Amino acid sequence: MAKTIITAALTGAVTPAGYDVPETPQQIADCAYECWKAGAAVVHLHMRDDEGAGVMDPVKFYETIKLIRA
Repeated sequence: MAKTIITAALTGAVTPAGYDVPETPQQIADCAYECWKAGAAVVHLHMRDDEGAGVMDPVKFYETIKLIRA
């Protein structure tokens, strides 16, 4: 029997208007936990700035990963 790995892409780099995606580190971590409870083994993350735009902010990545691990 083949094994399956479920990956959840929580935010996307660019998200069209109208989609409800997590934006803050806490929202992303909460969503990652819900995906894990639903069977996901991997989460693919992008960070958002305070206005909801994609950003490569190492502080936001660090905070989000810290929350996920907790």
